[in-house]
Amino acid sequence: MGTTLAKTAERCGWDLSAPARRASFSELWQWPLDRLALTLAFAAVPISIAASEIFLALGLIARIIYTHRTGQKLRLPWAFRVWLLFAALVLISWVASPDRAAGWSEIRRLFLVASLFYVMPALQAPGARLAAWRGIFLASGLASVFLIGDFIGRLVHYQPELSVGGSVGLYLRTGGLLNHWMVYATVEIIVVAGLIAFWTSYPEYRKRFAPILFLNAAAVALSLTRTAWLVCFVLVVVELVWRRSKWVWLAPALPVFFYLLAPSPVRTRIDESIDPDYYSNQERVQMLRVGWQLIRENPVTGVGAGRIAEFYRGQLRPGEPVPAYFGHLHNNVVQMAATQGVPVALAALLVAASLLVSLLRVQCKAESREIQFASRAGVLALVGFCVAGMFEYTYGHSLPLILLSFAVIAPLVSISTAAEGPHPERSADSV
Repeated sequence: MGTTLAKTAERCGWDLSAPARRASFSELWQWPLDRLALTLAFAAVPISIAASEIFLALGLIARIIYTHRTGQKLRLPWAFRVWLLFAALVLISWVASPDRAAGWSEIRRLFLVASLFYVMPALQAPGARLAAWRGIFLASGLASVFLIGDFIGRLVHYQPELSVGGSVGLYLRTGGLLNHWMVYATVEIIVVAGLIAFWTSYPEYRKRFAPILFLNAAAVALSLTRTAWLVCFVLVVVELVWRRSKWVWLAPALPVFFYLLAPSPVRTRIDESIDPDYYSNQERVQMLRVGWQLIRENPVTGVGAGRIAEFYRGQLRPGEPVPAYFGHLHNNVVQMAATQGVPVALAALLVAASLLVSLLRVQCKAESREIQFASRAGVLALVGFCVAGMFEYTYGHSLPLILLSFAVIAPLVSISTAAEGPHPERSADSV
């Protein structure tokens, strides 16, 4: 393996000397405050939204102070300009909404993403992105242990209900430390994207990180969240196709092995999921139909962000069952088009496309193994987020958005800030 890695490094021009390999955890407390705070913010995502946002706020303040003192110019990737178009359209839709208070969460997310674009240059130093990802992996391993324990506890506690035919999804599904299973699933999808890219890019670390990979795989299985199962499988297939691996021909057998080897509650959940009459499947179809009706009635500005629940019942047929929760439509594009208008939905797709193109360009031109890893992880994370967004409103929570922004923006920083040269207090040697 070492010989193969050395040959690959020579062909790609990577520096595999000790300083380049090192993730610099030994020098963690010598880092500038903004870099340290942001690393902790991203690492805290799989564990706590409160901790993540506190560290993110600290990193933002430290970054503002640093740029003010040094006079550093802010250079952003061209995808930011596309995002500005999306942000402008969201603001226009929000102003046109009859209930602006209901849509404030959308404006808050705009501020969140803008701040992440602003602070991400703090992670441009060699080793910083890798250290952040490794922190995320370690935190996700801890979160996975908690989720597995929570699943076992629920299995024991609700055994009487399950023995008389209770739904395993209702009693056993859990989001672990993040509480809600869909928030957990979206965050975990991005973590798995990073783990896949890390496994490919850093084979010498496989033995060390194999337990974390196993814990995350077990947690995904026991979360009983169908979206996480499906998207993680898609990411594995995408990676195998990307690498032109012959193992891709065995990919169709993976779901079969998963079903055969899974514990009984997981198999029961799978049986429920593939039943067309299962209530959740019918609700998804209903929500798409309701969304399409709302889009036809308000194609330009939508009904207003945060107002789906006000209109949902009125779009149902007589006697049609009402879902337990109908605050959003479980689909990113349909949700945006119905609440904020078709132009906003199209702009969101354009942002995703521009980020994907930018990441693939960085991947092709990467001059270091770390940048190639980060860009690969960004591509997989973006693909996973978008595929999951076909079944859930993944854009609707801050935690997945924070982690996705790190995954897709951090690899672009080195390209957008390269013209600035080394910073007075931030040379490569400082990592």
